[in-house]
Amino acid sequence: MLSDKMARFPRLRHDERGQGYIEFMLVLPLFLLTIAALIFFGRVLYVKLALDMATYDACRAAVEALDGEDGIAQASTAGKNTVRGFFLNAGTMRLTIAPQGIWQRGTRVMCHARFNVYVGDIPLAHAIAGKSSVNLEASSWSRVETWRSYWR
Repeated sequence: MLSDKMARFPRLRHDERGQGYIEFMLVLPLFLLTIAALIFFGRVLYVKLALDMATYDACRAAVEALDGEDGIAQASTAGKNTVRGFFLNAGTMRLTIAPQGIWQRGTRVMCHARFNVYVGDIPLAHAIAGKSSVNLEASSWSRVETWRSYWR
C-alpha cells in the first residue's frame, strides 16, 4: 500500500531543489546585519583611534614649546595634520588646547578633540546607532617640558 502512494507522488519524497534557496533567504538577513555592524563599528573605531592619536600628538607638540602661543599653534597644527594623515576632514574636528594655569615649565596642558562621524550611508546603521551620526571625543594631557634648555 505504501508503494502505491509513492508511485502516485514520486516527486514529493525526493525533490529538494528549493531547499537551498529557502536556507539562503533565512540566513541572508543575519549575514547582512553582521556585515553592516562590522562596517559601522569599524568606521567608529577608526575615527576614535585617529582622535586619540591627534590629541596625543597635539599635547606632545604643545609641551615642547616654552612659549604658550607657540605651543598652542604647534599643537593645533600637529593635531590637524594627524587627522589629515588618517584621511579625515580636519576642518570638522574641534580641537581645544587648554593649559592649566600660566604657561611655564611643568604646567599641565589638556588637549580635547571632538569629531562627528557620519554613518548614514551604512545600511541598517540607523537601527544600530539610532541616528545618522555618532559624536566621538578624545582627551589627552601632558606637562610642559621641565628639563629642556632654553632656545629661540
